[in-house]
Amino acid sequence: MPDAQDSLTDGELQSEIELVGDLVVAATSSEGPLPQEEIDRLLGLKADEEAAEQAAEQAAEQEAGSAKVIEPGQRIDPDE
Repeated sequence: MPDAQDSLTDGELQSEIELVGDLVVAATSSEGPLPQEEIDRLLGLKADEEAAEQAAEQAAEQEAGSAKVIEPGQRIDPDE
């Protein structure tokens, strides 16, 4: 029989099992069906969506801030 140190572990599988466990606990303690927002929160989806939205907003702000309008005939200063 192999030692416990020789056993294989799957971190992703363990994380998924913990997520399902959290959902089961929340569902059994709820008086009715879990709202989608609560399910998303338990799965960590809202945080991911909000972080992605913030990153997209920051990227858009950086792009908009770095663009300058150059008028026809305007001299361009290479040091700017």
